[in-house]
Amino acid sequence: MKMRIVFVALLCLLTSATVGWAQGMKRFANQFGTAEIPVAPRCVVSLHDFSLTTQLLELGITPCGSSGRKRLFDETIFRGASQRYDTPTIRYVGTHQAPDIETIAALKPDLIVGLSYHKALRDKLSSIAPVVLLPVREKGILVYAEQLADLVGKRARYLELQKEYRGLVGEFAKRVDDPDAITVTPIEIYRDGFRIIGRCGMEQVIADFGLGHVPAYENSSRDIPYSLERLTDFDSDVIIDTYEEMLGEEAETKAFRSTAQWQNLFAVRNRQFLYFNRSRYGETMNGLIGSATLLLSHIGEREILSQAEGSTSPHNN
Repeated sequence: MKMRIVFVALLCLLTSATVGWAQGMKRFANQFGTAEIPVAPRCVVSLHDFSLTTQLLELGITPCGSSGRKRLFDETIFRGASQRYDTPTIRYVGTHQAPDIETIAALKPDLIVGLSYHKALRDKLSSIAPVVLLPVREKGILVYAEQLADLVGKRARYLELQKEYRGLVGEFAKRVDDPDAITVTPIEIYRDGFRIIGRCGMEQVIADFGLGHVPAYENSSRDIPYSLERLTDFDSDVIIDTYEEMLGEEAETKAFRSTAQWQNLFAVRNRQFLYFNRSRYGETMNGLIGSATLLLSHIGEREILSQAEGSTSPHNN
C-alpha cells in the first residue's frame, strides 16, 4: 500500500512538471528549422539591431542584449532604435557579423533570434538558449515580422501594424492609375560606388505599390558594388537613397553626389531624388509604414515628371 501511495505521488509530481513545461514552452517552426521556445521569453538576445531589435521594440519587447555599432569612447548605436527608444538597458553583444558568444552566455537568455547568415553560429548558440532564425532577406518584412510577433506573443500588435500598412497600399492604388509607368530605383551610395538596395522596407513598398523599374534594375544584384560609370544605367524617374545620420554617412558621400554623372541624372535634375534618414525607420513594420507614407506623399500626392513622356506624368489622379 505504501509503495502504491509513493508511486501515485511521484506520478502526480511528474504529471505536474510535464503540464508545467507544456504550459511554459511551445514549438516554433519555419524554413530554418524547429525549436522549443518559451511562451513568454524573459530575456531575448537579438543578433541584428536594424531588423530584429527595432522590430522587438515596436512590438513592446525590450531585448536584454543586441548587436549594434560600437566606436571607441562612444555610446553603442542600435541602428533604427537608438534615436526612437530608450536603450540603456540593452546589453551590447558585438556586431551582427561577429556576436560575442561569452557576452551572450553571461546574459542567460531564454531565446536568441538571428538571421539566416547566423546559421554557422547556431550550434554554439543553441548550447546557451533556443535559437530561431528569421527570413528577413528571404521572405521580407511582412513575413519575418509576423514570425517574430508569434515568437514573443505579440501577434495582435503585428496585425494592427499590418492593417495600417495595407491601408497605405490601398490609398496609393486609389491615387495612382498606372504606377508601373513610374520608374523608381532604390540605391545605397558609398564614397566611390553604389549598390542597388532599398533600406527601411523601401523595396517592399515599391513592389507593393506596383511602381516600375528601368531594365538595368531588373538584371541587377543587390550584393554587387557598382562603379560611378554604371550610374546612368539606372537613371529613373525617381531615385531613392537613405543615410544613417548617427554614422555620418551623408558627409562621406558628398563627393559622390557632386560628380557630373550624379548631377546629370533625370531624377536629380528634376528634384525627384529622395534622400531619407533611415535612423527613423528600421527593416520593420513601422519601417514599412514610414516608407509607404513617404512614397505616398512624394509620388502619390504630387505630379511626377516622367522620362518616357518628357512632361508631367498624368498617372496621378
